[in-house]
Amino acid sequence: MRKLEFYNPLEDFDAKATRMMYESRLTIANPEAGNELISSKELARFNKKARSYYREEIHVFGPGKVLSGKQMEMFYNYARTLTRLQESLYESKDHPQVVKSKTTENKAFHIFYENFLLGYFRLITQMSNPDIKYYGLNIRIGKLFKENLELRLIATVYGYPAQKTAVAINGKKRPAFRLGKPMASKILEWLQVDRSLVKKHYRGPAEKLDVYIQSHALKRLSQRLDLLNREAINYTLWENTNNIKSFEYYKGYMLLPVKLHKIKVGYLLAWVVDHKVIFRTFLFITHNSTPEGDRLREASGLCKEEINYWRIDRLSTFVNLDAEAYPLLHELFQKAGMEELFSLKEKAFDVDTMQETNMDDLVDYLQRNKVMEEQK
Repeated sequence: MRKLEFYNPLEDFDAKATRMMYESRLTIANPEAGNELISSKELARFNKKARSYYREEIHVFGPGKVLSGKQMEMFYNYARTLTRLQESLYESKDHPQVVKSKTTENKAFHIFYENFLLGYFRLITQMSNPDIKYYGLNIRIGKLFKENLELRLIATVYGYPAQKTAVAINGKKRPAFRLGKPMASKILEWLQVDRSLVKKHYRGPAEKLDVYIQSHALKRLSQRLDLLNREAINYTLWENTNNIKSFEYYKGYMLLPVKLHKIKVGYLLAWVVDHKVIFRTFLFITHNSTPEGDRLREASGLCKEEINYWRIDRLSTFVNLDAEAYPLLHELFQKAGMEELFSLKEKAFDVDTMQETNMDDLVDYLQRNKVMEEQK
């Protein structure tokens, strides 16, 4: 209460009011399996990490007013009880003091619920793996009984198996996996792009093209973004593909930029095969087949083999490079338009930090897709 600078217009709660607050409190249940594709081990993993997010501090009711999710839950319980007490005191739900208290109660629940949902959304975007399994979510309030006014939030987790296909490229069949869009919803949406985005690369009848990624591309993502573990790779893939608005075209290649901390680090190389957009590989930004990579080659004379040898085709090299010790190298990358890469030295690449720095965009995504309203 002191953190929020919240003024209590009534006296401190007596024993009856305190008991009322306890009996009608908001609580968090352990997550449940929505279908047979969710194991008890997975639920335990969801529960453990969701509760760690629950203990994180969030900004509420304005700048400088910071509470953890648990503290926000307690404040909501207080505000809810205060509204009930004032309704009894003023014998009206329309009294200005009751209306004010109810507004505070509703705002407290909105902030708490938004962050509770956001925690689970962070989890499904980092755990959904295109070549293994996707996850979905439904949050509901447990049944209310007259003798028990407790509000109980229950998260139900769903599993969706990977959709695998074989794609013939250059006469060879190669495995590819369909890309989905985890949306904090129990209905998984599979990724599609409008045919207008692929331009002359597609002449067929379909208006929308499903999007797939080859296992080779997933392997290259892990190799070249070598500071990211698999959860961070999963999240990065979601972040860069959930809302594809355009491709870059270069030397006949169709490229989708991939960014970390909003800094371009490379491209997913796409082909259109069998009415599908297929991401064949991941090119680090220094690769010869990218605009920046070709500028680097022209400025430095480095060939593909030399780039591989000096390991400047992976993230760790730029994060660990001492620019002051190698000023010529730093100058070459500036000429190639890659100077932003050096700012990655100041970044962290664990999935939680990556999501925390992108929190506003995550909330905006949920709001744009009306996931918060649907869950409520």
